[in-house]
Amino acid sequence: MNTAPTPPERQTVLIRLQNAAFHKAKFWTVALVNLQAFLFAGGLVSIFSGCWSLSYPWLAFPLAAAGAVMAARATHLKGRAELIKRQHEFIDGLGTAPSSRALANLQAELPPDLKPEVDRLLTQGVTFASTESVGLARALDNLRESAFFSHHLARLCAGYLLALMIVTGVIAVSFLLFCLHTLQDASAGVTAARAIAATLVFLISVGTLKSWHGYARFSANADQAHAEAARLLKETALEPCDAHRAIAEYQLARAGAPMIPTLVWKLNRERLTKIWAGTR
Repeated sequence: MNTAPTPPERQTVLIRLQNAAFHKAKFWTVALVNLQAFLFAGGLVSIFSGCWSLSYPWLAFPLAAAGAVMAARATHLKGRAELIKRQHEFIDGLGTAPSSRALANLQAELPPDLKPEVDRLLTQGVTFASTESVGLARALDNLRESAFFSHHLARLCAGYLLALMIVTGVIAVSFLLFCLHTLQDASAGVTAARAIAATLVFLISVGTLKSWHGYARFSANADQAHAEAARLLKETALEPCDAHRAIAEYQLARAGAPMIPTLVWKLNRERLTKIWAGTR
């Protein structure tokens, strides 16, 4: 394994690319959420409006197709961002740098750089506080720090989504009871349109449930990774295989989890940073 000192320029480029990729991935994710919210609202309105209920399915399906494109774009950018993040963690922890060719390809593929103020803000979230020298101990120390923040931020995201599901579930049941009360006065066409709208609302709700489960599972996995890294750091003879396994398992769990919204991190970073500085 190449442990030669990493040129600072390569690490700077990786951080900049990582910030840009995650920022764009979150942009498309937010756009997708807004589209789903519009479909959700349209489904509710279609239950009451006979004219809108007949035209809503024709509008919903093209928008659903657009949502699939947005989801594919967000997934692709998130995958590239996770790849760059792993390379940045290897540079910072182990001193292993990607080749100039790989960096050039990433720069050509990914979106343009962010505004300086946005890039500076996001860089704070990928800067590690470890004082260890480059090696396995620093890599595990970085893993502890990253897992600590991920555990608590993902837990908050899961809590927000759980509250959202409860509120929307209550609303959905209320509208269902209302429809059952008024169904006998509805024509067959309007009834069919309402059924389609209700199905679309149900599918959107399933997506929310999937995200909640992803955040909750990632929070638990991050907590386990934190504990495993702390255990390995206490060993007198650190096994490289165990260290790499712990890092790889955490990176794999993170890659399969939903992204942490930047707003959630901004609102909680100072509090969590103080806690981490006082306990690490």
